[in-house]
This record gives sequence, C-alpha cells and structure tokens, in this order.
Amino acid sequence: MASPHRLMRWLSVALLISAAFGSAEAQARRYLVELGAAGGYTSFGDATLLESSPGALARAAFWTPFNVSLEAEVGFFSPSTRSGADWSARSIGGSALYNVGIGRSSTVFLRAGYASMSYDSDLCTGVPPRSLFGACGSSGAVTGGVGARIGLGETIMLRADGFALRSSSGDFTNLGASLGIAVMLGSKPLTDADGDSVYDFNDECPDTPAGAVVDGNGCPTDADADGVSDGLDRCPTTAAGEAVDGSGCPRDQDGDSVPDGLDQCASTPAGAAVDAAGCPLDTDEDKIFDGLDRCPATPLGASVDQLGCPGDADGDGVLDGLDRCPRTPPDAPVNASGCPSGVAPEQSSGRPGQRANPNE
Repeated sequence: MASPHRLMRWLSVALLISAAFGSAEAQARRYLVELGAAGGYTSFGDATLLESSPGALARAAFWTPFNVSLEAEVGFFSPSTRSGADWSARSIGGSALYNVGIGRSSTVFLRAGYASMSYDSDLCTGVPPRSLFGACGSSGAVTGGVGARIGLGETIMLRADGFALRSSSGDFTNLGASLGIAVMLGSKPLTDADGDSVYDFNDECPDTPAGAVVDGNGCPTDADADGVSDGLDRCPTTAAGEAVDGSGCPRDQDGDSVPDGLDQCASTPAGAAVDAAGCPLDTDEDKIFDGLDRCPATPLGASVDQLGCPGDADGDGVLDGLDRCPRTPPDAPVNASGCPSGVAPEQSSGRPGQRANPNE
C-alpha cells in the first residue's frame, strides 16, 4: 500500500497553493450548486489484496447558507490484484463539507460522510461473491478528508482533495487523493449595501448608518443604551437615564451640570448651586438660591433684596423682617425686637421666622 504520508504531503502542497491565491478577505460570492469531475489515485487497504490505482470521480453538491455543502460523489477505479488479475472498484457516497473562505474565490474544507465501496471481477463467484485474489461485493465505509478549491475565475475552481474510507467492519482503510475542476452554478456576488461588513443575505439590519459598530447579525450595538449606536456615539459611557443629543452626549438645558433626564428641576436659573437631583439649594432659606445669594448666611426671618442680602431701613441694627418696630427714630436705643423702651411693637405683616420674598 502506498504511504499515506506521501498522499497527505501532496494535498498540503495544494493547500499552500490555494493560500497563495487567496487573501485575508472572506469569499465574495454566494454559491448554490457545485458540479465537479476529478482524476484520483487510491491506495487500497491490505485486506482488499488490490494494488494502488488511478481513477475518476464525479461530484454534485448543494451549498447551504451556513458554509456547509452537502455532496454526492461517485468514483471509478481499475486496480489490479497482487497476483496480476484485473479488478474494478466503485464508490458511491455522500458527505457534508464545512467550507472556509481564504480569499475572494478560494476555500478550504473538511469533509465527513458515508460511502459504499463495490469490488468486482470475473474471478468473483458465488453468493455472496468471493475470491481468493481480491475483494468482492460491497462494503460500507465511513469517509473523511480535507481539501481546497483554488479560484480560477468567479465560478471555475481547481479542486484538490485528500480522503480516507474506513471499512465499517474495520477490516481495512483506503486512502486517496484527487485533483479536478469544480463549476459553481447559480453563484451570485455577495453584496453589502450598508457597508457594515455583514453581507446582505445575513444582515438583519440592512440600513445601518455608516460608521456604526454592528454585531454578527449586522445590527448596531449600543453599549450605554442611549439610543446612539456605538461608533457614532461620542460619549459612549453615558449613564442610564440621561437624555442625549444626536452625538450621544448628555444634554443639560439649564446648564447646572446635571444631565437632562436625571435633572428633577430642569429650569434652574443660571448660576444657582444645585443638589445631585439638579434642584437649587437655599441654605439660609431666604428664597434666593445659593450661588446667586450674595449674603448666604442671612438669619431666618430677615427680609432680603434680590441679591439675598437683608436690609435695616431705620438703622437701628435690627434687620428688617425681624424688627418689630421698623420705624424707630434715629439713634433711639432699642431692644432685641428693634423697639425703643416703652414703645409697643407694631403689628407684624408676617409670622415670626417667616421669610419675606423681595419679589412679592
């Protein structure tokens, strides 16, 4: 039996040639039907008593959209026995091939399947047929192999195969190699209308904007879930709930550094200090927001102007709003309520401790 290593080396050369023709690109066409013919050489297992022999093979395959092709193959060989008698061998089988594109029109593949091998000669007699000189009758075999198609054009390929057929009884293994031509019928160019590197026939989102990052189905990804696709999102780590502009960056209409969508007080005056919810702070509770309040430590109850500062209209040292006698004569000594000794407080227009609003 010829050395299987020699057959594998022959196929390795074919694979290297195929790689040289290819590039790192994926195949640029979608295949439907493959028809092929090849010349082959088979080394028969010792138990068959047959010498190695050239032969011919014919193939027909249907390609699925998942890089898998389903193939039927017929082989014809005319070996001689070790005693010199003429013999014939035929194979009929089916295989599944997993195909990987290595260029715009080249592929490598793995194959596995099942075949029936038939051996016949005038020396095969009886039922079932037998002979002392060589194998007779039929036997099933598990098949496997590797190969490559080298693109000679858009639809014509040079095909090289290396294969093994293991008798289902385990008695022998035939090894073989073939070289031939494959014609791809119904072949169509693969298109990518939106340019996202996912071909249209696999693209579940065929209108992806240019520049957007997509998943394996051709649909844009959005890591921060802000509605702006990755690749177009200039702020790709936006916090959940933030409203964003067309570039994916948070909006802040009132300029308080709390993004819209998280801002619970969306109309804060410019310059006002805010809390984490975007609402203005008023530490001294004088209704003038921190950041705008020029007198941020006004005592509770004192009336203030629009800058947040308290007044003292009668100049008695008791702030308006706290002064129960707001019209004390100049230089008159007053008590803590702003009233001179012996003078009754005037009727207050507000409750003690209540702020006066300068805008009212």
